[in-house]
Amino acid sequence: MVNVLTNILKNDRLDVYPLFKKFCSLKEKGLRKEFFKSLSSFIDEAKMWDDNAQQNFACWLFALFETSEDIHHVLVHPLEKELLKPLLERWMKSNPEDPRPYRWYGVFLNTEKRVDYLHNALRLGGSNEQLSLLTLIDINLNALWYSFHHISEDLYLGDIKEDTALLAKSRELNNKVECQQTRKNNNEALNYYQDLLNDWVMFTKEQSKGFVEWCEHKGRNYYWVKAYYYEK
Repeated sequence: MVNVLTNILKNDRLDVYPLFKKFCSLKEKGLRKEFFKSLSSFIDEAKMWDDNAQQNFACWLFALFETSEDIHHVLVHPLEKELLKPLLERWMKSNPEDPRPYRWYGVFLNTEKRVDYLHNALRLGGSNEQLSLLTLIDINLNALWYSFHHISEDLYLGDIKEDTALLAKSRELNNKVECQQTRKNNNEALNYYQDLLNDWVMFTKEQSKGFVEWCEHKGRNYYWVKAYYYEK
């Protein structure tokens, strides 16, 4: 993916938002004081727009976020807190059947309820909500990684019932992924954690220390310790 600033600055529609264009240009140059001042002016202007104009801006911006990387260069705290969050929250109330504000809130904004927003997007948008689907799977894989990332030290940080349920839910979600290669990659990761969980359960029935040696003796081939990171 291309850096978000590159995508925005070359976009033809940017001229419609001159203050936002100025903010992005100054941000690219690393002029912190100047770009925050410009962003503040843009936010003040955007707050004067009606909801339709604000939604048009959000649709344009989030569409660029979905095809870019390093979005944190643009999605800075004042923009999120003062403009985008209030807008998406009003949008969800005024049009609760539209999956887009739920998707964008869950994928891009800081919230403790990411999973809830993403599930709502999936409920409303079905199989069209591939980004919400993939983000949910990534969240689950990261949770599984956390459970097992000290397993080579005989330290399992998860809950067997919860991780078993999480694996089942993740497989169900992954069956809806349209990209075959992505689905295959996710299945490989899920199989890895399923095998690891099964072996840990078996190991704890026999002993309490020496999981690495136990795996070696059983001919298990695990990567100690491998972290899985996935792009959104």
